[in-house]
Amino acid sequence: MQKTFAKNIDHLYEDSPYNKLMTQLEKKEDYANYQQYTQFRKAFEKKILKIAHTFSYVRLFGTLYHFNRFKNLFSLREACTDHTGLNSRMRFSLEIINQYFRDAKKIYLTEHNTSYHKKLANSNQYYLVTSVYKPGDMLHQDLTRLTYADNSFDLCLSFEDLEHIPDCQTVIKELYRVTKPGGSVLLSAPFIFENDKTITRATINEKGEITHLLEPEYHGDPVLPLGILCYYHFGWDLLDRFRDAGFSSVKIVTGYNIDKLILDTLLFIIAEK
Repeated sequence: MQKTFAKNIDHLYEDSPYNKLMTQLEKKEDYANYQQYTQFRKAFEKKILKIAHTFSYVRLFGTLYHFNRFKNLFSLREACTDHTGLNSRMRFSLEIINQYFRDAKKIYLTEHNTSYHKKLANSNQYYLVTSVYKPGDMLHQDLTRLTYADNSFDLCLSFEDLEHIPDCQTVIKELYRVTKPGGSVLLSAPFIFENDKTITRATINEKGEITHLLEPEYHGDPVLPLGILCYYHFGWDLLDRFRDAGFSSVKIVTGYNIDKLILDTLLFIIAEK
C-alpha cells in the first residue's frame, strides 16, 4: 500500500553539473576542492530528509526508492534503497567497480547470499568467490586467517567489515596477501573526513573481555539480529595502514549521484598491490 502512495519528488530535482560526482582523494586537503559539490548535495538531501519523516517510499523519474530504518536510526548512506534492496553506499560501489575495475575477472566478496552478492552474480561478468563468518559453515572465512592462496584475486571487496574486527591490521595484511600483483582492494568502513587519527571505540583482550572506551555502537548485521559492535571510526591514518601492509597505491574515492538517489558522504578505499 505504501508503495502505491509513494511520494513523487521529481519537483525537487534541479538540472545542474553538481548532480553527480566521482573523484579521488589522496589527502584530507583534497576534499576542499569539491565544496561546491558538497554544498549542492547537502541542500538536496535536506529536502529529502524532510520528506523521509513522512513518506517511506518516494519516486524519482519513475524509479521507486525506500527509506529504511534500523532501530529508528536513519541515514541516506545506509537506508535509501532501490528496488534491488541496495542502499546508497552499495550502489555507489557498483559505479566504482564499473569505472575502475570492469576488467577484473576473479573477485572475492566478503559476504554471501545478500542482495549485493546476487546483483554481482547476476551480471555474469565475474568469477565470484564469496564467504561468511560462520564457523562450521562450508563458506566460513575469518578475515584475519583467510584460507585462500597468495595472489588469488584481481579484486577483493570488503564493505563494513573492518570496523567490527579488533585486529584490523591483520585483516589488511590478509587482503594484501590474497590480492594478485596489480590487483586491488575496494573497501568501505566508517570514516571521519575531519580526523587524521582513527578513533578506537572498544578493545578486547585475550580472554574475549570487551572494554568500551566510548558509548557502545552497534551496526545492522544480516546474521546477528541485535547488531554487531563497532570497534573503530577510521581517520586518514587508515590509508597508512594499507601502505604499511605493502600496497603500492592507496586513495579514497568519494562521490554521489542525485539522479539515482545515491546520497550522503560516501567513501571507499582503493588499495592497489
